Amino acid sequence: MASPTQYAVLQKDGIQPNAEQIRRAFSSFHNLTDADAIRLAVSAQGILMRQLGSDAARAFQRALQAEGVAAAMVPEAELRVLPESKSLHRLELNSDGFVIFDLLGHAHPLPWSDLTLVAAGAVRNIETSRDQVAQRSGSTFGVHPNAMAAGTKLDAGSQLLLELVLTGRQIRYEINAAQFPFKYAIDRPYYSTLEKFVWLVKEICRQSPHVLMNRGARDICDGTDLVRGYASRQLFTDEMVWLLWHNANSKQTGRT
Repeated sequence: MASPTQYAVLQKDGIQPNAEQIRRAFSSFHNLTDADAIRLAVSAQGILMRQLGSDAARAFQRALQAEGVAAAMVPEAELRVLPESKSLHRLELNSDGFVIFDLLGHAHPLPWSDLTLVAAGAVRNIETSRDQVAQRSGSTFGVHPNAMAAGTKLDAGSQLLLELVLTGRQIRYEINAAQFPFKYAIDRPYYSTLEKFVWLVKEICRQSPHVLMNRGARDICDGTDLVRGYASRQLFTDEMVWLLWHNANSKQTGRT
């Protein structure tokens, strides 16, 4: 017998619900507390709940809508929009596009127009359950005021990640700053790893203003020398998934 369809509840727009809206929505569910509402308000990255049965997902969606939160109920299968990531070991930039290199050193030039999504963040590298993630999300890595400034020391429990998703190719490249040779893209040995990371994100965003950006990339593109923190890899990935879903859904419905 086939497994029941699982659903996620997502924001329809980019307006993050506040803790009071979520708290009131949670009041109808005996297993959710005010503390859960606060944690979700801090950690929400577009996807509010996942892996719910149809009745629970519909009830949560309606409760949010009653509080003025535009929410959508989406089958989990529709959120499988991210291809598996491939580690990028070398990258060069030019005015026409960027050049990636495989492990054998073969160059593959790509135009800037092939880039769909840029995501950047300081991501905790210890994976935990969603409950544990929520408990940590309001601390060091949850919100912008606690992001890392260029020139500061990277927390030992986190990693600087840059993700590049390409249009129509089902390809996703990942740069882990700690392991990446920046010299091919930016030959400034006096820069710290964090400064090189911020420069690279800014330059990619400058060359490709059409791309979708997560909040971490948007912060940097807007001129700040901060790297937004994410409490877990799951939250970082959820934001990318939501951005791709929201972009596709907006095109289908004619919204921008």
